[in-house]
Formats: sequence, structure tokens, C-alpha cells
Amino acid sequence: MENRSLFCYNQLRNPHKKGCAIMKKVLLGCLGTVLVLLALLIGFLAYCGPDYGIFLFPPSPQDYARSVVKKLDFGLYTDKDWENEKKKALEKLESAKTYQDTYPVLEKLTKEAGGKHSYFLSPQDNPENSPESKNQPEVQNREGILYLKVPAFTGDAQAAKTYANKLSAALKKDTYQSVLVDLRDNTGGNMYPMLAGLSSLLPDEDLFQFVEKNGSKSAVSRSDILKQLGLEQTDDKAKKVPIAVLTNERTGSSGEMTALAFKGLENVKIFGQPTASYTTGNNYYQLYDGAVLLLTTSSILDRTGRLYENESIQPDVLTEQPLEEAESWLREQLGE
Repeated sequence: MENRSLFCYNQLRNPHKKGCAIMKKVLLGCLGTVLVLLALLIGFLAYCGPDYGIFLFPPSPQDYARSVVKKLDFGLYTDKDWENEKKKALEKLESAKTYQDTYPVLEKLTKEAGGKHSYFLSPQDNPENSPESKNQPEVQNREGILYLKVPAFTGDAQAAKTYANKLSAALKKDTYQSVLVDLRDNTGGNMYPMLAGLSSLLPDEDLFQFVEKNGSKSAVSRSDILKQLGLEQTDDKAKKVPIAVLTNERTGSSGEMTALAFKGLENVKIFGQPTASYTTGNNYYQLYDGAVLLLTTSSILDRTGRLYENESIQPDVLTEQPLEEAESWLREQLGE
């Protein structure tokens, strides 16, 4: 009885002592749980991370190459003899001593998986490590015809906005009655500033669709383009003016995608020569050592229902004098 009284006395004297002990156990339990989850996460990343280009430690040349090959599995042309080609490539890669040793094999395998529009680029050839394109759109008002020279583009987000804003600023003015979009010699790069800058000429509907090899489709609309660059949509409706688009054999990749955005519109006519035939969609992968994989994973469906798979875009008017004929057609549309 005396001992029990002493115990009760001590509890009353230190009422928070028991609570502190419980809290300590809870904290230790939580810490243990966190450590277990952290260990599981590290284990998962160590085992599965290389499949997604995530390495906790510098990968061996073989692990590096295998992580690239797993991405190549999604290439548009991996249905035929791909497994055999992949096996032969992996066997060659077993002797690689450095990442650089893997490049020739990976370059060849990239073309097998993705075709001519796909590229494995070393860190030295990575576009992000190259000087930004100095190309900027050229704007002229030719007696009511707004002439827009739309060149190839590479650069960061700010440069992309500058490029797009130069085109959109010209289109906001009311000093023209028709537009001439010159895509000749536009070899590609980033299509988003091109399309964003021209967006007030385009309807807010599906401009084109990417079609994966399993048949799934993903559409690209005018609003999608503007969101990609963080730009606001200022025009509810496309400007209904006559539009002429110029192409040649050096209009390629993103230049071709820009042409396709206009293809099939009733107020548009394309003049010039067939394009360079890089009409497929690419995925961009930044690799562990700074190299880049540009892999073709989809064909392109235009608004008319025509499917392109590295095929040229045919002009509506095949001509060696596209500028002169386009200007003549535009003036005819205006009744001049």
C-alpha cells in the first residue's frame, strides 16, 4: 500500500513525464518509418532509375547505353526487326570503356528505331550547348500585304517569346489586308514560337495531331501552343484575310509543322516547292552525360485527314517563282 502511494505521488509530482516518454516513442517510430521509406526509395531508384535516366552513381558505359536503348523502344520503327538489331547493338556495347565509345553504336541504333528524323547528339552537338540562333522574323508591309519571313529557331524561353512577339505585334496592326508567310529555308528547331507568333491567323481548333504507332492521337490547338510559351490568347477568332504560304525543299521539321497548321484552311494557299519531308513528331531526352536523344515517336495527321510519315508537303501551286505568284494571287483576292 505504501509503495502504491509513492508511485501515485511521483505521477502527480511529474504529470508530464509519462507524456514525454510516449512522445519520444512516437517520434522514434516516425523516424524509423521515414528511414524505411527512404531506404525503399533509394532501392527503387537504384534498380529502376536507370530506365528513366536517373542514376544515384555514375553509370557504367553499359548501363548508360542500356538506359538509352530502353528509350529507343518507343521509336516509330521498332516493330519489324528491332529486337534483333537491339541485341546485336548491346553485344557490341559490352566492350565500351567510356560513354564516348557508345556513341557510334547508339547513333546507328537511333536511326533504326526512329528513322531519318531521329538523332543521337553528343554533348558537343547538344543544341542547348550551341550558340542561340540569331534568326529573327522579318516583317514588311508591301502595300497592304503583310510579309512575314519565319526562319528556323533555337533558343531559350525568353528568346522564344521575343521571336513570337515580333510576329504577333505585326499581326495586331490594322495596316494590312492580306498576309504572306514565308517558310522557305526554315529548317526547323522549335515550332512553338513560330506557331505562337502566327496564332492570330489560326483558328482555335486542332491544328494537327500526333499519331503514335499504337494508333493513339494527341491534338495540338492554338491555345495549346500559347500555353506552352506562357503567352495569352488575345484573339477569340482567327483573322479572316487571304493568306499565302511559301515553301521550298529546305522547309523542314518545325517549318513543315508550321505549314501544316495552315494546310486545308479555305483562306490559305501554299506556293513553291515540296518540303524536305521531316513530317514526324519527336520526343526530346536529355541524357546523363549531356548528350541528347531526339526520337521520332509519331506520324502527323493534318486537318484534312492526310497522314504524313516523313513525307513532303505538296504546295497547292507548284512554282519556281512563289513570291511573285503568291503576291499576284493575294491581290486578286482583294479585287485589285
